[in-house]
Amino acid sequence: MSNTTSEEQPKSQTQFMFIDSSNGGINAKPDKVVRSFVMKSARHKKIWSTRPKSEIIEQAINIKRKRRLSSRKDNTRSTASPGSIRSDSIFSSNSGGWTCQSLLSSFTSPSAEYETAVDVYDFLQPRQVQSPRQETFDARVLRSFDCLVVCLDPKAERLLHQFVQAASPRLIPIDPYRSSEGAALSWATACIQSPIGAPFIYAALTSSSRAAQVESEIYKWRAMSEVNGLLSDLRTSTNDVTIAAVLMLLAIEEADLADPRRRGDDRESSVSVDDAHHNGLKTMIRQRGGLAALSRNRCLQVCLLMHSVAQSITTFKQPYALLVEANGQIEDYAISTNRTPREFVDILQVFRDLGVDRSLLKILFAVTAFSADLSAWYDVGTCKIDALELQKHASLLMYRLFDWSQHNEQKEGTELSPTKLVDQSICLASLVFMVHATEPNATTCGARLSRIVNKLRHDLEQTTVYQWNKAPSVLFWVLTIGTLGATSLKKGIKRVRSDSDLAFFQQQMRSAFIGDIPAHPISTEQLLDQLHLCLWIPSVFDERAKSLWASMGLRGFSFLDPEDTSSSEGEQMVEEDYALGKSTALRFFTNETHAFSRTSSCQ
Repeated sequence: MSNTTSEEQPKSQTQFMFIDSSNGGINAKPDKVVRSFVMKSARHKKIWSTRPKSEIIEQAINIKRKRRLSSRKDNTRSTASPGSIRSDSIFSSNSGGWTCQSLLSSFTSPSAEYETAVDVYDFLQPRQVQSPRQETFDARVLRSFDCLVVCLDPKAERLLHQFVQAASPRLIPIDPYRSSEGAALSWATACIQSPIGAPFIYAALTSSSRAAQVESEIYKWRAMSEVNGLLSDLRTSTNDVTIAAVLMLLAIEEADLADPRRRGDDRESSVSVDDAHHNGLKTMIRQRGGLAALSRNRCLQVCLLMHSVAQSITTFKQPYALLVEANGQIEDYAISTNRTPREFVDILQVFRDLGVDRSLLKILFAVTAFSADLSAWYDVGTCKIDALELQKHASLLMYRLFDWSQHNEQKEGTELSPTKLVDQSICLASLVFMVHATEPNATTCGARLSRIVNKLRHDLEQTTVYQWNKAPSVLFWVLTIGTLGATSLKKGIKRVRSDSDLAFFQQQMRSAFIGDIPAHPISTEQLLDQLHLCLWIPSVFDERAKSLWASMGLRGFSFLDPEDTSSSEGEQMVEEDYALGKSTALRFFTNETHAFSRTSSCQ
């Protein structure tokens, strides 16, 4: 009887949670996400254990935790610069965004990994796949990188901190005011904290190690090994973090190939690895549905577009990725910002006077509108759109100019008519102008402009001053921009031609005006007024032009003995195809920072 009574007594109900991890449930979640969710919820509630509670043990745990937190604070202070420790820093507080569920990344020896380098991007059959859901991170709630998929020693952790601090403000070159730094910081942190962030972390460590001038090869090979491991899973093979890691590895390899000291077998291996990265990145983007499919990750989208177009301008080959609208067209800056030609009638008129092709004139109108907004952005830091959007449109405009140039050459065949030669010269000069205009802090631009400058020279050699009579200010502008583009070609570029592009532009500038020297020499300010009639950004180009004229012995229309502009003997040369890597190295793999000023130069 007692047993029956005992069995009939109501049992206390145990509360539990069920999450369907199958493929068909409403709350379906991958097993890994389920584990992460459950563990994260438990950790946030309280410290728990399967052992019985003990006051002594709990006191010991609390003391140990306080010591660990104190140690972390001291370590953060020692690795971050005083100016970087602020309320919105990534080191400000603990993160609850990702939990450590993955095992520590394994490492394959560099020699073994290199043997399969060219097969790193052996993709599955192309198919449209959905990338895993991307978590949103708040950079202000991260304290330190103590919960990653890889285990970092203090040295590596310092290098990772340095990468985040150094790369974030340099990511968008068109942004001297660093308004996009917060977005770049959040993006980099999200990649580092990702459960599949191992290749990005190792790529970041490679970049930071090179800036610190310490051994970096071991990190590079680990990054490649980790990427290879992610490609076997459709959920990770085209994930944003994987794509970002491969983009970094491609930039690193390009920088290696831009190093003239890399020769023999080392160079051959770099070429193979560079090709693998390039083809792999192109395949990843195609499988994702193009750059437009990355619209929720603006930093990654803009960086890919920026690199793709820059590489295209350097090599004069079609870009590996391009941002197009649903109708297949390139977004027009003038239309997007509601600009009208009447706003820039004076500038556009000089191009109309020369009978510039209508399709090119439409692009020049967009470039003019963009330049006006960019000039205001540099002067006062305000614009209708943000820095990321400005950078996106800068790349799109450069591509439109590049594309028009390519089609113009193909349409006319090998011989261009005199009118088309003038149009082509204006188009190429506008492309050089855009590269300089969008990198106000660049210390050198000429290396990756070698092919453009050489093409511009070739076209100008077939024109006469007479063809520019209706708008001589445009010829002066083309020659000035061409000379600016050629100023650094004499340093570090492997040229097939022995003559100097720079000497040609300087001579043409003298020849164009030698017969028009007035009784009283014109001042440099008056010369600048002539250039202001065309595409120009005073805060970027005024000092560069003055320095240029001084170096070539031009004072107004008075000519002095110019400085020697011949190539220096014994200079180490860089192949044109990999010239972009030199700019990448200067921008990301050095400890130097260059503050924007009106006197910044691309010489």
